Amino acid sequence: MSTPPLQIPFRLRLYAFLDPNDGMSAGERLFNALLALLIVSNVTVTILSTVPGVYEVYGPSIRAFDLSCAFVFGLEYAARLYVTPLRPGYEDGWRGMLRYALTPLPLIDLLVIASLLLPGSAALASLRGLRLLKLLSLLKLGRYSDSLQLIGRVVRRRAGELFTTVLIVVVLVFIAASLLYQVESSAGTKGFESIPQALWWSVVTLTTTGYGDVYPMTPLGKAAAGMIMLFGVGMVALPAGMIASGFAEELSRLRMEEEAIREEATRETRGHFCPHCGERLP
Repeated sequence: MSTPPLQIPFRLRLYAFLDPNDGMSAGERLFNALLALLIVSNVTVTILSTVPGVYEVYGPSIRAFDLSCAFVFGLEYAARLYVTPLRPGYEDGWRGMLRYALTPLPLIDLLVIASLLLPGSAALASLRGLRLLKLLSLLKLGRYSDSLQLIGRVVRRRAGELFTTVLIVVVLVFIAASLLYQVESSAGTKGFESIPQALWWSVVTLTTTGYGDVYPMTPLGKAAAGMIMLFGVGMVALPAGMIASGFAEELSRLRMEEEAIREEATRETRGHFCPHCGERLP
């Protein structure tokens, strides 16, 4: 008498279907593609609905589409909460679900669902664009997933240096604003009446945007601004250089790993054949 096949629990099958880290079946690819299409369509409709006259004409249709999106996104959100106990690091029960619900992507999902269910709120409607961040968990097809994982590894490896550099840039912004305030406020220069107002000039200048709406008028202020610009260009460019070097190191490491795997596979293949007669060894 044959043994009946093991029945896979529904929660485990659902987790395997939603988990972005395992291999994808045709059904998973179709689900992800349809969900991505719905996300982009929802954001597109949100943008078009701000055009004058569009909502007045297509308001009921837009509202029906919003509710349909809220239903689909709500089902997906509930399913991801349901499989939380199977996620590594999350305990069973409502505590694990609550901890998962407070992570960034589930919070974004919840905000977007709320924006779709509550009509007539421009503040909430603007949150629908955050749903595009969910595409990051769906872009796992082919080389795109490798690229996203590479970006994440580089940022994690360089997190300490990046944080230090950003902190230095923030301090530099406040120093520049304080210095120009001290120099230009006594001369009555517009835009430097207070340090918070001078912060606008400082940020625009140090990021090399240079709108030109606020600028120093006194000779001392211009000299100080020139020094700040020269110093700021190098400081703001530091994070880009760190990330670029991190990419180079990570790509070099990946190439070395691939070469090691190929060499190992070649050695194993050669080891199964006799070097003299070429016959396969047992």
